[in-house]
Amino acid sequence: MKKRAVMLSAAALLQGCASQIVPMNSESSAALKQAPVVRVVRYQSGGMNIMTPKDVAGAGLLASATGSSEMATGESLKRAYGLPDPVDDMSRRLLEKLKAEGPLANLRAEPKALSRPFVEDGSHYRGKYQDGVVLELSVEGHGAGYGAMNWKTYTYTVYGRARLIRVSDGKVLWLDTCNLHAFADDADKRKLDVSEFEANKGARFKEIYQYSNERCSRILADKLLAKGS
Repeated sequence: MKKRAVMLSAAALLQGCASQIVPMNSESSAALKQAPVVRVVRYQSGGMNIMTPKDVAGAGLLASATGSSEMATGESLKRAYGLPDPVDDMSRRLLEKLKAEGPLANLRAEPKALSRPFVEDGSHYRGKYQDGVVLELSVEGHGAGYGAMNWKTYTYTVYGRARLIRVSDGKVLWLDTCNLHAFADDADKRKLDVSEFEANKGARFKEIYQYSNERCSRILADKLLAKGS
């Protein structure tokens, strides 16, 4: 019953997200290609959440990072392994794809990520920029959780969102997501044993982290360029 409840909750979340989608159309495609500048803006991500069974004893990095016998928090692992904010990595990868595959010569990445809270009203960019469009990227959630019947097997998940906003009137021309959840087709590529957060200096965990950022940027690039992913 517990596993079924989790699946139903995930399905409800997906339906809620889908209702907010603004698909690419001729207006948004033209705005993207003809804008004098496309400013790529990103919001700082929230903390990484890792589910922690109270009866699991950690060792090495996982224990020392928290000063306890429990697993380290997601943010402790990020610091220990020198991992970037996922939105920074994802934004860089997305920009590379858009330049190579667009091709779009009018892209300009903003050097610093915006701090939270996230501003839904796109008209706030009118006070900051004079023209063009804003391609906005955010990671609304990322972390790792174990299965309902097996706490030793974790799945890393990411939920990212991108919007294309016209500066002149704040209109959202396009909005779509990448949702790498525990029941997605590629979920097996994001699974790791509890020991692999630490084994080989976190090699498997870092591999999954990078894969997920790459996969999310691939999905968003394909949707923005109206390709199949």
